[in-house]
Amino acid sequence: MAEWSIHVAVVAEPYFIPARDNWLGCADGLVAIIGETLSDPSRGRGWVAAVSGGIVIVGAYFSPNKSLADFEGFLVELGAVIGRYHPRPVLVLGDLNAKSSAWGSPVTDPRGEVLEEWTVTTGLVVLNRGSEYTCVRQRGGSIVDVSFASPSVAS
Repeated sequence: MAEWSIHVAVVAEPYFIPARDNWLGCADGLVAIIGETLSDPSRGRGWVAAVSGGIVIVGAYFSPNKSLADFEGFLVELGAVIGRYHPRPVLVLGDLNAKSSAWGSPVTDPRGEVLEEWTVTTGLVVLNRGSEYTCVRQRGGSIVDVSFASPSVAS
């Protein structure tokens, strides 16, 4: 991280989460936040949150193999997490396996539609710009990793 001059990072689907003070993992090991000054942590299945530099950082992962109903429930839980930290500004970084033209995908799928509605409900704005793939595989790529922020952080 020092090499890139960054203070905090989110890792989805890490191979493992080291037992170090600067790593915080979610309850099921699917996502982690790495940072030097993390405080007020909370975690659940597929998400982890902490405060860094006065901003709430939420890391999230949602499997492409789960149902749309499960995804909707997951977003309700994420909304509650954001509410817990209110009124602090929020940054949500996630591999949510949802496609939407709102964050550069050529198509919008049902998950993307639900996630778009969630951003309106939470008051967050999309940070993704352009249409570079965020997931690249042998058979092609997709844009399923997305970042959202409170308007004060996004500006």
